[in-house]
Amino acid sequence: MDIVWQLRQQSARVDAQESKLARFILNNLHTSTQATMESLAAQAGVSQEVLQRFAASAGCRDLDDFLHQVRQAGQQETAFVEVIRQRMASLSQQEQRVAQAILRDSAFAASATIEQLAGRAEVSAATITRFARSMGCDDIRDLRMRLARASSVSAGRSNPVPQIELIEQALTRQWTQTDQGSWQQAATALRSARSILLIGADGPHTPLAAEVQQRLQSAGLPLAWIQDESLLRMTISRLQPDDLLLILAPDTLHSSVLSAVHHAHIQQTPVIAFCAATCDLAGQATHWLPLPEVPTARRYGILLALDRLETLL
Repeated sequence: MDIVWQLRQQSARVDAQESKLARFILNNLHTSTQATMESLAAQAGVSQEVLQRFAASAGCRDLDDFLHQVRQAGQQETAFVEVIRQRMASLSQQEQRVAQAILRDSAFAASATIEQLAGRAEVSAATITRFARSMGCDDIRDLRMRLARASSVSAGRSNPVPQIELIEQALTRQWTQTDQGSWQQAATALRSARSILLIGADGPHTPLAAEVQQRLQSAGLPLAWIQDESLLRMTISRLQPDDLLLILAPDTLHSSVLSAVHHAHIQQTPVIAFCAATCDLAGQATHWLPLPEVPTARRYGILLALDRLETLL
């Protein structure tokens, strides 16, 4: 089965949700090698039922078969572009010109006719055919199909900036660390709370706390962010089981935060914590919502977590 061809066909379907899912997978094929059913559905913004329906309509035996096909496609297409680069030295001078033209603009090559590609590379049509066979393709149609898949991969990786790649990888891991059910439970707890007390982030992270306050209050939640220490201590002392303690922990925890968690446990007040998995708070919170392990990515992680949470409120 050619899963990429199936995805392209499904992306034009009338069913809006299935079309949305197909387009998401095609546009993110380079990140699909570690996808799970939960992460794929959540990132595409569709339900798992839509994913199951989509897998069946694509001709897959079940979801496991579908995920295997998608992961394999991501791995194969990355490999195909590398094959062209690696075999450059062994090609004839004319075939090297074809390879260079393809590597410069694989998206064009994926949709070009044999004459158009030959014109771009300044070689004959026969050279294009020979090049396709040198790359292990049956013919020019097979070459175009594999390049079409590869263009989806390379589009997400062209001219990478190391710092951005590091953050992107950290945020991708963050997204898949907990399932959608955990986020839904946290959203339900927020909606059910009589009052919500936001603590934790200070210093350079103060603007992020302000962002969280503004957006959750705009969602209709009874949230308070208290920065006066005396008033904060008094408020924490009055927490009740139907209140909720919301903690932002992008860096080292202060003793006041740990004290607040201890008091919340005594009062049976639920605790939602945004923190990295290595933070002790992750195991102490009623609802743990992950932040990236990479410290420099955590401010972006808070915004990503907030975006995800907002969709469930």
